[in-house]
Amino acid sequence: MEQWTDGRPGSSAEADQAADVRPGESRSAEVPSSVGLTPPARKLRVTRRWPDYTSVCTRRLSASHLADFEPRRRRATLMARLLDLSETLTDAVLDMHDRVMVSLLREGERAAAEVFGQQGPPLVEQFGTFKSVCAAVVAAREQGADPYQAIEAVVNWQQLVETVREKEVVSTEQLDPLHHAMKGYAKVRSYAPRLLAALTFQAEGKAAPVIEALNLLREMYASGKRTLPQHVPIGFVRQKWAGQVFRNGKVDRRAYELCVLDELRLALRAGDVWVTGSRKYKDLDAYLLPQETWQKRLSELSLDLPETFDAFWAATEPRLTEQLREVADLLARGELSSVSVQRGRLRIGKVTRAVPDEVEPIGRRLSARLPRVKITDLLLEVNACTRFTGAFLNLHSGKEVERHDHLLTAILADGLNLGLTKMAEASPDPGMTARRLMYLADWFLRPDSYAAGLAELVNFQSKLPLAALWGDGTTSSSDGQRFPTGGRGKTFGHLNAKYGREPGILFYTHVSDQYAPFHTKVITANVRDALHVLDGLLYHLSELKIKEHYTDTAGYTEQVFALCHLLGFRFAPRIRDLGETRLYTPEVGTAYGLLEPLVAQRLNLRLIREHWDELRRLTASIKAGTVTASLMLSKLASYPRQNGLALALRELGRVQRTLFTLEWLRDPELRRRVLAGLNKGEALHALRRAVAFHRSGEIRDQSFEAQSNRASGLNLVTTAITVWNTVYLGRAVEALRAEGVDVPDELLAHVSPLSWEHIGLTGDYVWHPEGVPVEGAYRALRE
Repeated sequence: MEQWTDGRPGSSAEADQAADVRPGESRSAEVPSSVGLTPPARKLRVTRRWPDYTSVCTRRLSASHLADFEPRRRRATLMARLLDLSETLTDAVLDMHDRVMVSLLREGERAAAEVFGQQGPPLVEQFGTFKSVCAAVVAAREQGADPYQAIEAVVNWQQLVETVREKEVVSTEQLDPLHHAMKGYAKVRSYAPRLLAALTFQAEGKAAPVIEALNLLREMYASGKRTLPQHVPIGFVRQKWAGQVFRNGKVDRRAYELCVLDELRLALRAGDVWVTGSRKYKDLDAYLLPQETWQKRLSELSLDLPETFDAFWAATEPRLTEQLREVADLLARGELSSVSVQRGRLRIGKVTRAVPDEVEPIGRRLSARLPRVKITDLLLEVNACTRFTGAFLNLHSGKEVERHDHLLTAILADGLNLGLTKMAEASPDPGMTARRLMYLADWFLRPDSYAAGLAELVNFQSKLPLAALWGDGTTSSSDGQRFPTGGRGKTFGHLNAKYGREPGILFYTHVSDQYAPFHTKVITANVRDALHVLDGLLYHLSELKIKEHYTDTAGYTEQVFALCHLLGFRFAPRIRDLGETRLYTPEVGTAYGLLEPLVAQRLNLRLIREHWDELRRLTASIKAGTVTASLMLSKLASYPRQNGLALALRELGRVQRTLFTLEWLRDPELRRRVLAGLNKGEALHALRRAVAFHRSGEIRDQSFEAQSNRASGLNLVTTAITVWNTVYLGRAVEALRAEGVDVPDELLAHVSPLSWEHIGLTGDYVWHPEGVPVEGAYRALRE
């Protein structure tokens, strides 16, 4: 539902409207500038899902607040909150089950590896002895020699007897990770009965035996039975579980229970099983626009999708075939820049960014002229220009905060990773208490208000003359930056082998070619970046019109290639070891000369043709906002190989990845452009690390909402620094040019606005609004 903007939200008209909104429905409204959300020159479109809004609101409303509502509105508010809370708790329970099972399996793998590490050498020695004996017997048989003499020639007979009669070094069972995972049975059994009793699981087709097994366990738990019936569903039991489940011709009850619950975890991830009342684990069809209406929405969603696969292929096939033959020809003539084929493998030279030597000295001269400024004064000055605090409206009344310096203090507490209590202690203002900051955080700071405030900053910076030299705002990059989790928040972190054994979370941020970080979100460290690439491109609130997007290898999958194409974005990832990737062609590989060794297989065009309408419906649903791109990608990526839509999306992605690879090979400018875009994101990481200095960047928030606010606050503060630096770098350029110094635009295109040496980030956080330059005036540059 839209943010309230006219007085109190308890009016009769609004109550009627609120009660008529169905859970899950979205509405949007033009917010008039009179409420102070933006400067009078423009309006901001804010879209909110009614249950999302109400759940956030009711968490903060007291009983007296609710008593002020009219009865119909009060009931609608509470019902939406309960529905949202039910979905949230259902998903949290299922996520907990997933993490418990993964934890048991990993512990089992660790224990099995430890056993092998301790008993491995004797086992390897035994194996070597037996192998030598077997080899001697085989050789004796072939040569007609005495086998006993042959054996004694390689090993002493008494030694062989002792080795055979020796107690088993280690049992096969001890090397099975699931044998050790069974030690965690009691942990799973402690919650499994309540899990199965509280939730309703559904499935069709091959997952039906899993549902039968879950129903069987539910009945056993309810009746208190301790033994399995004679016949139980076993069609889902995987080979790795068979040794534990089937023992001496019988089914082991404990192993069977864990096997069923582990299969439930996998089936939920894959979408084979769905849960009534879940937001995250619903039937795939429930996420999409209804069959009878999705085609009518295509025109309003501005999606330029061919109506038929034949129309798509008629436009794509000639381009693909032409590029394949062109690249093969250029490769044969040795005319591809830094690209060659050696022993059937592509060799691509390292891309170097072409930065003139004169950039560094001119950058130092410009930085030396920037005024020294405290972070509090910087935020006040940027807010005077952009009015970004007007986007932070009271969740209850829809009004702006009275003291903007107090709101900025709460934002800064998030941005510096200082926390509200520490920030209150660092503020000399007696009115800036921890309780006051907590009130502001509860009622004004939330992801949607942060996103709206960020949009104001990004839009302002994009119109500055200097920003136009860095880019036109149509390209962007994204990357994740890891922050460790500690304290009470450590439990909420996730492990990722890429970052070591310490738990952490990722702040995944999209940065425009003008250095503006226009979207950020918190993601767990144990999922791939690629799932979240499209969220930033689709759901930011700024006026940027991104057309081309860059990521590193972690941001790329074939399904991302496909969805980017369907949604109208050009995807250009920097893929590690691109020379080892394979191309997919409409014809056999022999038609493409030197590229033949690189061709993996022919494209399965029939698969795309059969699911073309489903692909269009999926695209329309994501663009309409009925489901986020990240959620759909996570579900489709987990789907088994038999799922037609997932396979069709992957096959379409192979078409687009092949086209991209061919362009990457023949266009060195594309390689340099991608490198430059990713370098801007890397430079932003350094600034963010410097800003979030408290606790060395360790995030101690317990809830996802608090972590999201922390990420959003950090992103807003760093964007404000970028805006301020852009303004004053422009002033410094004018000053140098007035002094007769040659500062060509070609060099300024490589100067970054991400420096922070001149900004005071520590100390007391005092606000001096009287020191903010009046409109049209600026701080004096340093000489």
